[in-house]
Amino acid sequence: MKKFISINLNQSESRETIREQWKERTRWFIFGLITFLLIFVNGETWWIGRSYSKLIERKEAEIKDVKTQISALRKEGKNLSKEDIMSLAELENNRILWARNMQLIGEMTPEDMAITSMKYKKNKIIIGGVAVVYEDRKDFDIVHDYINRLKGNRLLNENFSKIKFNQGSLKKIREQSVVEFEIEAALRVSANKKGNVS
Repeated sequence: MKKFISINLNQSESRETIREQWKERTRWFIFGLITFLLIFVNGETWWIGRSYSKLIERKEAEIKDVKTQISALRKEGKNLSKEDIMSLAELENNRILWARNMQLIGEMTPEDMAITSMKYKKNKIIIGGVAVVYEDRKDFDIVHDYINRLKGNRLLNENFSKIKFNQGSLKKIREQSVVEFEIEAALRVSANKKGNVS
């Protein structure tokens, strides 16, 4: 009886084939990753460019508006010097939109708090108010949270350089503990040329 040795020649080929398949998959994965990164970077560049384009369009519209105003003044027979134009530009930059600021302060006031007074004194706005005191919180926590909310508002920070707690006291009204407080908001030096009200 003859003995035969069987050798599976396909086994070495299949290992080689598997190795090639993994290499191919790795190449495609790297290619896909690079393509994705390129698309992402191009998209980000396009988005930044679009934002700059909008900013440029806005500035061009402002310049057009100023030119229209200058033309209108010239037609009225008023000669404008460079100093007049710079004064007008400075006036516009230093204008404080009080109504918008008061609206923002009101919108950010929580329901368990009320603003009772607002006074303008020496380039500062003094905001007076009352707030409910809760048993599970410290007495002045609600006021400090409110101040942090005001400080975190970008639009308010354009006009106010510093917002801080001024003073406060605890009171009881109809068996309810409340805190009376004052917050001081200092105007920015660049914005406060004795504030043009609008």
